[in-house]
Amino acid sequence: MELKTYQVNTLDAFTRWLQVLEKSRIDTEGLASVIKQQGLTGYDDMLNYPKKAWEDLAGSGGVAETAGEYVSRTDDAGRPIPHVCFKVPTGGGKTLLAAAALQRLGRQSGLVLWIVPTRAIYDQTRKALWNREHPYRQMLERASGGRVKVLEKDDPFTREDVANYLCVMLIMYSAASREKSPDFLRMFRDSGRLPSFFPYSDDLPGQDKLLNDYSDLDRLCVNEKCPAKQEAKSECNCGKEWKTGPVKQSLFNVFKITRPVVVLDEAHKAYGKQVEGTREFVRKVNRLDPSLVIELSATPNSGISNLLVDIGGTELQQEEMIKLPVEVRSYTSGDWSSGPVHAVDWQFTLERAKERLDELASEAESLKRSGGRYIRPIAVVRVERTGKDQRDGERVHAEDVRDWLTRNPGVPREQVRVKSSDLDELGKEDLLSAYSPVRWIITKSALMEGWDCPFAYVLVMLDNTQAQNALTQLVGRVMRQPYARRTGRQALDQCYVHCMNTDVGVAVQQVKNGLESEGLTGLGDQVAAAGGEGPENVIIERREKFRGQDIFLPMVLHRSGEGWVELDYQRHILSGVEWGGIGAPDVQAFLDAQLVEQGASVYVGKTPTAWHTEQELQIDKTVEVSWFARRLSGVVPNPWQAARIAEEALRKMREAKKTDDSIFDQRSSLSHRLTRHVSEEVEKQAEEVFRSKLKRGDIKFDLKSSGKRFEMKETYSITLPEDSGLLARRNGQQLEFNLFEPAYNNQYNNLERNFARYLDEQKAIRWWHRVAARQRNDYYLRGWKQDRIWPDFVGMADWQDGKPHVLVFETKGGHLDNPDTAYKRKVLETLENAFNCGTMTIREGPARGTFRIVFSEDEFPAALSNLKEAYAPRTG
Repeated sequence: MELKTYQVNTLDAFTRWLQVLEKSRIDTEGLASVIKQQGLTGYDDMLNYPKKAWEDLAGSGGVAETAGEYVSRTDDAGRPIPHVCFKVPTGGGKTLLAAAALQRLGRQSGLVLWIVPTRAIYDQTRKALWNREHPYRQMLERASGGRVKVLEKDDPFTREDVANYLCVMLIMYSAASREKSPDFLRMFRDSGRLPSFFPYSDDLPGQDKLLNDYSDLDRLCVNEKCPAKQEAKSECNCGKEWKTGPVKQSLFNVFKITRPVVVLDEAHKAYGKQVEGTREFVRKVNRLDPSLVIELSATPNSGISNLLVDIGGTELQQEEMIKLPVEVRSYTSGDWSSGPVHAVDWQFTLERAKERLDELASEAESLKRSGGRYIRPIAVVRVERTGKDQRDGERVHAEDVRDWLTRNPGVPREQVRVKSSDLDELGKEDLLSAYSPVRWIITKSALMEGWDCPFAYVLVMLDNTQAQNALTQLVGRVMRQPYARRTGRQALDQCYVHCMNTDVGVAVQQVKNGLESEGLTGLGDQVAAAGGEGPENVIIERREKFRGQDIFLPMVLHRSGEGWVELDYQRHILSGVEWGGIGAPDVQAFLDAQLVEQGASVYVGKTPTAWHTEQELQIDKTVEVSWFARRLSGVVPNPWQAARIAEEALRKMREAKKTDDSIFDQRSSLSHRLTRHVSEEVEKQAEEVFRSKLKRGDIKFDLKSSGKRFEMKETYSITLPEDSGLLARRNGQQLEFNLFEPAYNNQYNNLERNFARYLDEQKAIRWWHRVAARQRNDYYLRGWKQDRIWPDFVGMADWQDGKPHVLVFETKGGHLDNPDTAYKRKVLETLENAFNCGTMTIREGPARGTFRIVFSEDEFPAALSNLKEAYAPRTG
């Protein structure tokens, strides 16, 4: 699975934190030893290495700007707990990030405690982790070298399992924090189900050793009349009797012994709104003695959580993860602004929603027939009642809606399903399958959380009494974009809310509140009341003097017979890679990989040694080529070549006297290094193929007026919030040379805004255009990687010798100077050289070009130094 940019940035921030945390831990170890030897006290803050690491990282801008002061946490043994939070909106892939973060830890064994808030999320996560084909499970498989055990709290497991497998245990918040819940009580009971972690109760030396190693373990009470003992509570206040009892053989104590990595999914649902409840939950998690806590939350509190990254709604929008804008329609009989209105019936609202769904279905079918992907738009209907005995003819019941849909517009019955607490007609239905007939889902509250289907487009609110609160909670359920990318068709790139007998302004505000509650900050302006004020799609068109003109831009083309076609990575680049020339890296590279992976494992602590040798698990450490070959499959399309490279890697390691046992123990880090090496080799060859074809003329960057070419459109459609202001020059005068007008402030970030102004003030400029990345039919480039390159600006100016001059610019803040930016820079330099070494012509004659990346305003003059006239502000 290809990660989105914000997900990669999040994981990179997590990796940087781990590195700083490790350095801080090492620095603190020596000080801790001295303090312990001297018997000193009062130095806890100096030994708080997670706090020191956080402060060092914050000093270099490595934490979220919205992060507050560091919040320290300690376990029952007084040890500081490293704790970070990823703020990720609903639909942003929190579970994916959790699995990827575990992979970044480099942990091949040990216990992970994955805590979720609801049964729905629990079931979803369990299904994903059990499925070996699912990306989440595959990430864990890669982290552990194919040795993953997914557990539930009542599953038996042993000390040897934890020592040799990556054991991921799923539990719900109620089991970890609610003392009155049966799940919580069972966790503290002396069950005897996990004997491998404990000495026998009459093994006094073993008991003493265990308590010496883990001083905060729960112990049995020897007072038979103890109320706490009778009620199976987690704590006892009997005093001496409790302190002298044997260690409980409880799941709770196993957690303390193994010191798990804790993943808190949807943590904001556990913390709640009450301060005392929040503190209590934090205390319960701390008592588990975690070695590390990774928190994922849509709406965290900086006073509770250490906010490492803060992802907002705009990042999801840029990555095409969500449908926007949200169109809100409310049906009433009358005008709310002129006084009371007469209620419309729910059937009318449902009928209008049916019309909308039919329109979307037609658009989806058209998309599919034109070679696009499969989408089956679904409507989610919120009703007032779902219970079998609650159909009273007054409140809207699920069966009322089902009957109306199947009887009036004639919707086939198999297309309508009810999802409620006591009736689940969705079951294990794969809603994304082309074989699923489902188009209508009726619910009351069963879909409030833990469910979001990318095919859900229309939300219908028939709850006339609780509609406002429900609207806030349900809007996130219809916002995920199918396949995480836009279709290019406006109707299918947004979602819809239909409600009844509600002031549309109130409904719009509730939708905005819903976006905020789902962590989708920064998107409130993209909620539109249909037919009212709010975001609208406006048409920007060429300036009058450019209308009707043929305006072409260069394209990267590949020879095809006697003609030319657009460059295709698979056919024209990857097909030229000599797979036989790619082999395994040298053994030293493997050794380096081992050291890196070993260093990473220290973050999550060490698993204690087994005491019961008679229960030791015999691990088969036979090394299999398939482990490494499977990891290469994402880079090497030919499985035979992948197997050949894997076999060569194993041969080199064995020739270097590495045993199969050592290879087995380091299989995760070794396969990661091998994959990285092959990926780098493929990229090197791909670049060579590209440059070789460019040199001999099989690839060209062409602006000739004949053959394949990119032609600028006459108009573009953009989404415009109601408070958008016009972009002007720095002196306040209107722009003059933007190809499409008008230009709006909200279409640019700060660097882009200043660069646009700078361009517009150049005497030599003819026109410039801000490229709308990934907008249908806008301009892009291609290089020797698969992804397209969408520049930020294109334009036309006069060269120093008076010739037409093509401009292509990418604007990047200095903090974005990363490998992806380096690749873009190389491509732009290559294309600029290719463009300027030949004779490129447009209607006016031979042309030249400048293709650059600009990191700051200081680089503006150098980027435009080849223009005919030096920079001078235009006046008048």
